[in-house]
Amino acid sequence: MVRKSVDDAVATFHQDGFCVLPGLLGPETLVALNALTDHLLEEAVNVSGETDVYDLEADHCPEQPAVRRIKKPHDIDKVFRDAAEQSELLQYLKALMGPDIRLHHSKINTKQPHRGSALEWHQDWAFIPHTNQNLVIVSIMLDPVDDENGPMMVIPTSHRNGLLDHRNPDGDFTGAIDPDDPALELERAIALKGPSGTVTLHHPLLAHGAAANRSDRRRNVLFYEYAAADAWPLFYGVDWPEYTRRLICGSECNEPRLEPCFVRMGFPRPYEGSIYANQQAVRKRYF
Repeated sequence: MVRKSVDDAVATFHQDGFCVLPGLLGPETLVALNALTDHLLEEAVNVSGETDVYDLEADHCPEQPAVRRIKKPHDIDKVFRDAAEQSELLQYLKALMGPDIRLHHSKINTKQPHRGSALEWHQDWAFIPHTNQNLVIVSIMLDPVDDENGPMMVIPTSHRNGLLDHRNPDGDFTGAIDPDDPALELERAIALKGPSGTVTLHHPLLAHGAAANRSDRRRNVLFYEYAAADAWPLFYGVDWPEYTRRLICGSECNEPRLEPCFVRMGFPRPYEGSIYANQQAVRKRYF
């Protein structure tokens, strides 16, 4: 697959809510990221419960580790932070977001062979509302991703539908959209696949989800969430020194840009924690 030019990628992003950039990650960076990820997964044998680094599967035990997420890798090692700032990626982000960009969050979602939690249909905006929607979520396929090992599924153009409901019938926030919601148009869903090093960019309102890993191959994906510097989080506390350290490029900003956009706060939550914990309260599942 030929990689899109910056202009074509931006046009596709606005049209479909996402774009795919094959081969964007260089081999040296990919090797370094995979080596660090492997090391962190190996270290999980030393933990028996959730930590500041690990979000674990329900059947995790030191004898048979089962990590579903590595939290904030940009805080763990400089290699992850440097990968978030690579010039090849920044040219696309600047074209979409402008010159002043902050790293909002990072994570590695891991799926071991024949296991790995599914993620029900959702929109990232339900979890990370800001004062404006100038956000881009980047995924980096550390492993080859295909139909069998739990690819991210997306619904093209769903970012145009606004924020859908992420509550169950009791009104609890579950971090998932009812699969019967006609606005999802599940018949149009496609899988984002590719070899190691493939990068995707998606809009915070794009509906997406992922099945469990049914293959004998693992699936590790590194996610970076970016926000324009003048897009301020609505329900995350700000520690100014830490907040500004996450500036990727451009200048810091303490004047939030306010734009009309629909926000529904993600409360009440019967299960606190990551999206995996939130989705325990889902009544009807798709994946």
